[in-house]
Amino acid sequence: MVLLLVTRGCWPQGEESKRKPAVLVSLAPVGLGDFDETFPITGEVKPLASAAIRSQVSGVVQRVYFREGQDVKAGQPLIGIDPSPWQAALNQAIANRNRAIAKERVARAEVKRSRAEARQARQRANRYGSLGSQGAVSVDLAEQFRSQALSLEATVLSRESEVESTRADLAAARAAEANARLNLERTTIRSPIGGRAGQLRLTAGNLVRESEDRPLVVVNQFRPITVQFAVPQRLIPRLELGLKVTLAAGDWGQVSSIDNAVDPSTGTTAVKATFANRSQHLVPGAYVKGSLQLERLKQVLLIPQIAIQTGQKGPFVYVATSTMTKGNGAKGSGAIDNGAKAMVATPRQLQLGPTGADQVVVRAGLRPGERVVVKGQFALSPGSTIRLPKQQSGQGSK
Repeated sequence: MVLLLVTRGCWPQGEESKRKPAVLVSLAPVGLGDFDETFPITGEVKPLASAAIRSQVSGVVQRVYFREGQDVKAGQPLIGIDPSPWQAALNQAIANRNRAIAKERVARAEVKRSRAEARQARQRANRYGSLGSQGAVSVDLAEQFRSQALSLEATVLSRESEVESTRADLAAARAAEANARLNLERTTIRSPIGGRAGQLRLTAGNLVRESEDRPLVVVNQFRPITVQFAVPQRLIPRLELGLKVTLAAGDWGQVSSIDNAVDPSTGTTAVKATFANRSQHLVPGAYVKGSLQLERLKQVLLIPQIAIQTGQKGPFVYVATSTMTKGNGAKGSGAIDNGAKAMVATPRQLQLGPTGADQVVVRAGLRPGERVVVKGQFALSPGSTIRLPKQQSGQGSK
């Protein structure tokens, strides 16, 4: 009994593995192609431009020119406020401006007249002063004409200051008129940007006050639109404008903005990508998933991700290899004849690169054209005999 146990313990393990039935597996070839190295993202859709519309004048809403949710153009009227009070204010400002113009004209005419009088008085004073020095007229008379000339010249200076004052009044009147005209124009509230109008807070007939905190309506630009997401600081050296961003819905855009700082609380930096959004299904405030393309690797080894297993030495796969088998020649026993080929599973340690959705880059450990086990690998052990489904059986001996 002891001898029997020792004899069995001395049987080669290879012989036992050959006696095990072949494991049904599926294979996939090691491919050679281009691979996009990506980073998964979750971002928030944000408008490229957004305008919170508030009234700049007070008044009663008289008319609404748009429908909620309607696409509007820049400069398009949105809301009309009753213009009557502002038209009256403009008329008053125009009247004040005309009055200021008239005063300024009168002041200039007075200056002209005073200058003529002062000039004549100065000439007369000079003449009588010369006669007085010659003794032809009395000194008192000459002094009287000189005093009169000085008085008229002082009047000219006063008139000139009045002209400056009327000109300042005219400038103020014109500024008031321009402000009144601007307020009248503001009774028609226009969209400053092109985009989609949101919901209106007030309807026609309601009083709106100047610069209220709550906007009457918000207009968001939809085309183009941006998606903002966060990227770990370890990837910052690889970021650059123009990198491709693909969303799960199929939209693609390009990185258009990279923040200049890292958020210390998260260790990430903010990145924006711009999308054409022609279908306008990307809506501000929505959260979307996608991927950021970091690099395109050219002609690298690729295998399906499901083929990879993890062992004590790291990742590995089972590679299908052909081997010569030794049969016993017995007919009807199901054994393989002498010299026949069989496929066995051979483990292969790998050095892996970037991982995609269903493929992995292999940096070392495989060669193009080799086939790896992608189904049934968990039932394998090193050296296990494998067999293929009917659709792959034609490739089993290759």
